[in-house]
Amino acid sequence: MLAGCGDAAGKVDTPPQEHAVSAPVSGPASQVAPVVASLGTVVLTADEVRGLLAAVPPAERQQLAADRPALDRLLQARLAEKALAQQARNQGWLERSDVSEMIQAATERIVLSTYLESVSQAPADYPSAQELQVAYEQNQAQLQVPARYRLSQIFIAAPYGDAGAVEQARRQAADLARRAAQPKADFASLAREFSQDQASAGQGGEIGLLPLAQVVPELREVIAGMKAGQIAGPVQLPAGFHVLKLQEIQAAGTPALAEVEDELRAALRAQRQKQAARAYLDGMLNAGTVSVDGKALAAALE
Repeated sequence: MLAGCGDAAGKVDTPPQEHAVSAPVSGPASQVAPVVASLGTVVLTADEVRGLLAAVPPAERQQLAADRPALDRLLQARLAEKALAQQARNQGWLERSDVSEMIQAATERIVLSTYLESVSQAPADYPSAQELQVAYEQNQAQLQVPARYRLSQIFIAAPYGDAGAVEQARRQAADLARRAAQPKADFASLAREFSQDQASAGQGGEIGLLPLAQVVPELREVIAGMKAGQIAGPVQLPAGFHVLKLQEIQAAGTPALAEVEDELRAALRAQRQKQAARAYLDGMLNAGTVSVDGKALAAALE
């Protein structure tokens, strides 16, 4: 990929199946959530799995749904964590004074943050349409997006250090660039057949709509000088050769309010809540007299 080619992720070993078993959730709902996976006496219920997946970014969640081995590895990792926590409890780890202090501090932080969030929520109707419009007009510079380039590629691997392989890959990439530049050439078909970047090859070589900042530095000047529909390359990088096709250029500019409304609303609500939280804390300080014992403070700092 242009945003950073590299080797495929290493294989992750999984525990034997008799130790970690996962199965689809089925059957009628009941008060006790079904067990989805287990490791000895440690179990993961359907509710826990839903909570685990809810904490994963949406794009990664979709990938997990389509990749059963990766999903199993996630469940196995969580089971291992629960088993380790159970082992620590069985050994009286919670009774250690240092651990108890950390637990108390963490509990106070959680209570503080959740309670403060509850008392500083922005009104449900904030921001209004007028407030959104004003914020949009006042933040034109921050909302501006750079030019973006819809790119496709054919990648031929040729790592440095093997002169013969590099020369062979160079010839193959040059031939593909020549074929791709022919009238009525089907770049997507060439990419599917010959590109060695699996992630983009399956998409006909397309790697998406990217600003230059997200492209590897060695290719930025090449892409910036291309016109829509143009073929460029082969361009040699450490991992191999890239043949590029610029499908589309979207000029820099400020998106319409409708395109950024949700993002702008969330930012305004977060800002309003932060201000309300600060005011709430200041109000508590102003409601009473704060007394600091200088000697005790000095002793604590020693």
